[in-house]
Amino acid sequence: MDLKNKRIAALGDSITRGFDGTANLRYNYPQYLSKYYDASVVNLGLNGATIFNDLEQQIENIKDSRYDVIILMIGTNDYGHLDVPLIDIVSKMTSIVRRLISTHPCSKIYASLPLPRYDSGKNANDVVGYADYTFNDLLDKLSTIYSAFQIPYIDWRHYHTEFITDFNFKDMYQDQHVHPNAYTYRRLAFYIGDFIQNN
Repeated sequence: MDLKNKRIAALGDSITRGFDGTANLRYNYPQYLSKYYDASVVNLGLNGATIFNDLEQQIENIKDSRYDVIILMIGTNDYGHLDVPLIDIVSKMTSIVRRLISTHPCSKIYASLPLPRYDSGKNANDVVGYADYTFNDLLDKLSTIYSAFQIPYIDWRHYHTEFITDFNFKDMYQDQHVHPNAYTYRRLAFYIGDFIQNN
């Protein structure tokens, strides 16, 4: 899909909002996406947002708006901060995605799995979190949901695997944890835009 002159809604958490661990950056991934692809991008990211507690309201807030493209990028805080069983998050996300599709039948929906996260300097993929599941478990379940609804999605475990790695995350994340710096946000926008244009 050519993004030129398209109206885009970016939904998600602090990664969408543009938080770098200390401040909300003016130049975040939606801002760069708008600049690089000559699109109109509305940034609806919310710091600390989770699938379980916040995404439903984000969807409600745009129910009367029309967008050509809607981008979902959320989930890392469900793993990192909530003591909610994965089965409940999956159920909630399934319901939310179904509603999003029904309220925006003319929008093309894309998704990005959460970026790699590093807790206490360690890759979180195989670490069991507060609710007795690993980060990989969450990524796998989100992949299954997006696939079931035929939503094209980015899985950073397989897409541009050189982007954020165990070897460069301290340089790519401003807080060396999960929040990108300005350079990383710029690349993130390019990779997301390129994925959308080719899917």
